[in-house]
Amino acid sequence: MAYTQDQNTDLIPLTYEAESGDLEALLDSIADALIRSQYIDTSIVENNQKFIRNGQIQTGQGDGVLALYQKDVEANVEDNLQSVADQITGEYQISSSLGIDNSIGISIIGGGFAGGGLDITNLVFSNQDGNPLNVSQFIPLEQSASFVDVDKAEEFLDTNIYELLPTGDARQARIVRFFQELNALLPPQLPQFDLDQDGSVDRGLDGSWTGSIEYNKNYSISYAQDNVDGNIDEDDAFIHRLKSTANDTNSSRTIEDIYNRVLPYLTDRLEVNQVMSDTRPEYQNESSGYLKFRNPNQGIIIRNANKDFIEGLDPSIPTWLTTDYNGLLNTYSGDAAPYDNTTNFILNNAGTGFTITMWVRFLDKVSEGTLFNFGNPTRDENPFGFKLETYVVNRDDPTVQLNNRYDSDGNQITTNTFGEFVDSSNVNGDNYFRDTLNLFKNTNSERFVRLQVREFGINDVTYDRGFRSSELGNPGAPKYTWNAPELGGTDGDDLRLLNNTNIPENFNEWYFICASYNPSIIEPNSADYPIDNIANNPLYWLNHINPATGNSVANSDFGNKCKVEIISRSNLLRARGFKVN
Repeated sequence: MAYTQDQNTDLIPLTYEAESGDLEALLDSIADALIRSQYIDTSIVENNQKFIRNGQIQTGQGDGVLALYQKDVEANVEDNLQSVADQITGEYQISSSLGIDNSIGISIIGGGFAGGGLDITNLVFSNQDGNPLNVSQFIPLEQSASFVDVDKAEEFLDTNIYELLPTGDARQARIVRFFQELNALLPPQLPQFDLDQDGSVDRGLDGSWTGSIEYNKNYSISYAQDNVDGNIDEDDAFIHRLKSTANDTNSSRTIEDIYNRVLPYLTDRLEVNQVMSDTRPEYQNESSGYLKFRNPNQGIIIRNANKDFIEGLDPSIPTWLTTDYNGLLNTYSGDAAPYDNTTNFILNNAGTGFTITMWVRFLDKVSEGTLFNFGNPTRDENPFGFKLETYVVNRDDPTVQLNNRYDSDGNQITTNTFGEFVDSSNVNGDNYFRDTLNLFKNTNSERFVRLQVREFGINDVTYDRGFRSSELGNPGAPKYTWNAPELGGTDGDDLRLLNNTNIPENFNEWYFICASYNPSIIEPNSADYPIDNIANNPLYWLNHINPATGNSVANSDFGNKCKVEIISRSNLLRARGFKVN
């Protein structure tokens, strides 16, 4: 660029300082002083510019591509000033002058050079040697203006340029900027509240966090404004943490204020799940202990030393069966037994019945035997009385082959176990017993308890009408009344072993067993079920289904005379309102 005479007169000579040997700094100061000189105008700049023409660097304005260099050393490679740069020490000025032939002279004033300075004109500029003046890196600017006819512009140009309108949501942009600013102003390091890792905030005697002062020193703008021992400058500080320790300027501009402001919007996420405290009392055993039987075949014989029988347990006077003691019960057999007109056996003048209760804990998967008995209702010679017993069914116990049973591939099954049992729809037994009867799910064996009572007659495994047992009906096997199932029975009879009361496998749990016999209940034969599939319904055999309507009732007077029901100690205590661990 060029200056007018008045402008150049106002310029103050600049003083430069460069380290010894810094050629680039020396060339920068020469170019800077020349462009400020009153002797340099636009034509001189243009005449000393370098252009690329025909693949070569040439000096002087004309056609070609203007060559501009990153450094003055590269732009003024012809200058031989390195030795001068090596001699410069301290501050110096660049002086320019105009000779008689209008040639420009350049001198260094100061910089350690004695006398009037050092003339470097021949080192910087020479027309004969093709060394241009050090202004080739400047580009002249010309002031110009365009005048627009507004009326014609509006006539031919579309002044509504919608493409320049922002396409994004201005509200969304504000939200984005807000979070960007918030992230920039929050302290970058989270507070370390629990350095001793004991699971709670480290607090001093006053209850405040022990690291709060040091944290404020490192990050707080309030602390930086009010104190001189902070570890961060105010311009670099972050939002203060707590209202109670903020200065007046930031008392309402803290992280705590942000929390209080957004808290009402997050109640559903910040609500602490209410953990109900268990106020139930823990049960305290009232007795000092219990009597332990090592296995079901051990027990106690109870007798009356003054009489032949304990009251109510005289075999010749079976008060639990009937009040008619004519000695006819043991003579009934087959059609000689008393029946009503629907072939249901009925005792004349039904007796009191009985209930047996006991606490039992089973400690293994194999023990079987009698839990309680009076007489033996299943012996071959003169059977009488009743017994409560337990038995175990294993998954791999064999059961009788039933007709028309096939495996999943359509092959007829010639052997069968409880684990391989296939029902009439050819569903695999594992799934059948597990899903339908809830058996063999977590164990390969299942324990059962049943009550058996001899009412009259002898032990007849084929058709024993004078014998009662506590089997129920289930969807896989109905209840039959002419005999009791045994393992290895015929015609799939042993499948009804699964119809008795199941004891869950838990060697740590006590079970309360309640076995009852009610002679007043009408227990029908298999042919006397007035409602379809009622024989498969366990609730019917528990006396809770009216056989005429199928409705549920408290006591229908129909179903099983013998029943066994259980409850675990844990469930019983829970039902009574106690806490159980």
